[in-house]
Amino acid sequence: MDKGKKKEPKTLGERIRYLRGDMTQSEFADILRIKQAMISRYEANKETPSPKVLLRIAQFSNRSIEWLLTGSDIVSKTTPVEVQRAAAKTTKAMSKDDLVDVAAGYIRDTKMPEAQEFNTMMKELFSDKKLLRRMLDYFRYLRFEENAPR
Repeated sequence: MDKGKKKEPKTLGERIRYLRGDMTQSEFADILRIKQAMISRYEANKETPSPKVLLRIAQFSNRSIEWLLTGSDIVSKTTPVEVQRAAAKTTKAMSKDDLVDVAAGYIRDTKMPEAQEFNTMMKELFSDKKLLRRMLDYFRYLRFEENAPR
């Protein structure tokens, strides 16, 4: 076995440690706006970061939340059940604003000039239930029209 070659991080804690690199836990905690003790708990797999902290780590590292949670950038049906459960639990706990920020982050990463406009529009949409209902009805209509026999 080659001792110079680093092994792939297998747990969320190992991935966080990997992304921290040469920084101290205190330096990394300052960047993430959390306490150093939390970094220690995350790296020891004693605690899972909140959705907001996961988002900050992903943004800091330029890695996806999927990679942080699973070690893979694409969550597939072959992903272990425990990892799928952890990902589902984390995203379920996310607020609407966090979910919009994640979506906006993906769009921003595509370098699309409309990313900020999309982010603003989605925040407005999620804050207005009536508008959200109308938008969903419209998308259902479009899907129906798309699948209608001709």
